[in-house]
Amino acid sequence: MSKATIIKFPVYSFRKQPTPADEKGKGKYYLVVNVADVPAELNEWRALNIRDPKELIRVPKEIRDSLRDKPSDFYFKNRGLLVLADEVRFDNKSNTVELQFSDPAMNGLADGGHSYRVIRNHVDGLSEEERKEIDAFVTIECLEGFKTREEVVPIIEARNNSTPVQEQSTLELLGSFDKIKAVLKDKSYAPRIFYKQYEEALGDTPKDIDIKEILSYLICFDAEGYNEKTHPIKAYSSRAAVVDYFKENNKKENNFRLEKYISLLPEILELRDRIYLRLPVVYNKSKKGADGEKGGKFGKLKGVDKVERGPKEELIFTNEESDFRIPSGFIYPILASFRNLVRVEKEKCVWKDDPFKMLADLEEDLITVVGEQALSLKNPNALGKDAATWRLCYAIVENVVLRRHL
Repeated sequence: MSKATIIKFPVYSFRKQPTPADEKGKGKYYLVVNVADVPAELNEWRALNIRDPKELIRVPKEIRDSLRDKPSDFYFKNRGLLVLADEVRFDNKSNTVELQFSDPAMNGLADGGHSYRVIRNHVDGLSEEERKEIDAFVTIECLEGFKTREEVVPIIEARNNSTPVQEQSTLELLGSFDKIKAVLKDKSYAPRIFYKQYEEALGDTPKDIDIKEILSYLICFDAEGYNEKTHPIKAYSSRAAVVDYFKENNKKENNFRLEKYISLLPEILELRDRIYLRLPVVYNKSKKGADGEKGGKFGKLKGVDKVERGPKEELIFTNEESDFRIPSGFIYPILASFRNLVRVEKEKCVWKDDPFKMLADLEEDLITVVGEQALSLKNPNALGKDAATWRLCYAIVENVVLRRHL
């Protein structure tokens, strides 16, 4: 166990609620605390809070208005904070409480993050005299003795149901993305990936890559879940379905199947960007015009935009730029076709051949297929959902893999 942290603060009142779990070492306590005494140290123990607070959404504004305009009513209007601790101790002589924390994955502020942020903003910067004049109180409910994630997560999930909580936030709390973080930790784009709802930026680094996008590319390479007849179209069509698919196929009862593919992620993400970069180049070189001469006009395809002014399209995974903004429906069928190159070896996956070399060998055939389908369908969203496009791309790579006996 990590070294314990003790947070001590005064309370207006303290009550231990008897529960059937008392004999099992679990406890439930209710603290009434002046908002001026809500400990600032809780800010360092917010990893449990599924929804990292955003102050501009409606709920914080209502909390802020209530605290500012009618502070004496705040206690009755606000749901309060939920804190999970290893141990809760009360000194009835000084009317102070001590909370003992040791593990950010088990201890800390589990619900009420919006209220906590508004309270801190209200109190911070006030003088000691001004703090003494505050007449607003909040309830802090403390749960004690919950020692595993399997115990903690259902509590947090249930308490955070006042507004919808994205499934990815729960998976992050369970540590389901830890192996993805480990595989990508040295990549320049790693700090930009956000794993839970409302996750805040660290310093000046924007968090603009949704883990759902990463999962969608990973699922494209599930060679056990899909074959030549079934294709991971949901990876393109539904981000919510992507999270559900990852959750269901990365459980113990399913032998954590998708974990095997995570080691391939660096190449998968780079391959995605290379396909993006090559699409306009190859299409313009290989496409035949009405006169039979080569020379396509990629920028004229429905949904494609040529960047005429301003910043070019950033390709995050390769640190390159493109002169075009390309709908993702053009990318996914080609990317998913490369799951033909994945060999499953018991508890791990490896590449049968270099995917970048294979892309160089097959890019003209693959991009021609997608370009022709794009011309026919005239709708980039329909292209991304078109089973025939996925099937044709898959067959091109499959045929070469079989011919080369890979």
